[in-house]
Amino acid sequence: MKKTTMKDIAQKANVSIATVSYVLNDVNNQTIPEATRKHILQIAKELHYIPNLTARSLAKKKTGLVGILLNKSSHTPYWKRQGYLAVVESLEKLLTAAGYHTLLLSLNAEKPSLDIIVERRLDAAFLIDVRDETFYSISVNFTIGVPLILIDSKIKDKIFKQIFYNYQEAVQVALTKADDTNNDALKTSSEEVCFIMENFNNQSLVAHILQGIHDLGYSRDHIFIIDDLHQLDSISQSGSYKKAIVINEFLGNHIEKMNMFDKLTVICTCNCPEILVNKNTQVITFKEDKSTSAFSIMENLINHIDFFKQSNNIYSIGVKR
Repeated sequence: MKKTTMKDIAQKANVSIATVSYVLNDVNNQTIPEATRKHILQIAKELHYIPNLTARSLAKKKTGLVGILLNKSSHTPYWKRQGYLAVVESLEKLLTAAGYHTLLLSLNAEKPSLDIIVERRLDAAFLIDVRDETFYSISVNFTIGVPLILIDSKIKDKIFKQIFYNYQEAVQVALTKADDTNNDALKTSSEEVCFIMENFNNQSLVAHILQGIHDLGYSRDHIFIIDDLHQLDSISQSGSYKKAIVINEFLGNHIEKMNMFDKLTVICTCNCPEILVNKNTQVITFKEDKSTSAFSIMENLINHIDFFKQSNNIYSIGVKR
């Protein structure tokens, strides 16, 4: 008789393998509804699942090693590389100060190789800007009690902590700042406003940002997602827009030099507002950087068993006022 696997249980329960693993290994640092937990246990019983006691025993031992998993492609533009660097550098400093060793892994965004993850036992891992379609092939390698914290990634499976900026709030503040004038003649109509943003491997996060802008009354025609600087030429040549709101300060710095718009507001996502040199550029920053939030969540997951009871696993960092 074929031995029942977690994959078999996941398919029958219509949940992810990671969710099944957390339930069967009695992991207390992930948020799983009680009904889902009972359903998985019932299916495991019906299928006569036999747990891997060796793996469960190993999972309880700490190594002091934390992984940072970075999804990169061969054509990652420089403004994205700067954003990744900012998160990784800040995380590494926080981890070192807390006594952890850091394992940095650059994964191929299209086809991540996970051999080294399997070989190393990690106390926790941070996954940055993961592609929607490769997330589960990565997360399945952290199935026994290892907190996996997502940065700049939005997924449907709510058992994982997910951290990103509150882009809709940032855009709303940017729109208010840019038209902060008592002279109606100087105010910009909505038709003259465009949004220029960095792209993400995680397309669910992109869709989330686009929806936030749409909810503020702007159509998709006003939004430009930039993967290559040549894409800015068509915006410049059209001459249709007087005001731009840019997401990513390194991209904003390049646009400053092009002198394309009468008004420019930049939402800083790399924690480097000093790169913006034009005194007329409006700057939006956030209350704290993503790495600080992610590190705090990691410590809570590792040290406080009751932290898993929190029902909200999406952490949207607000704008600094």
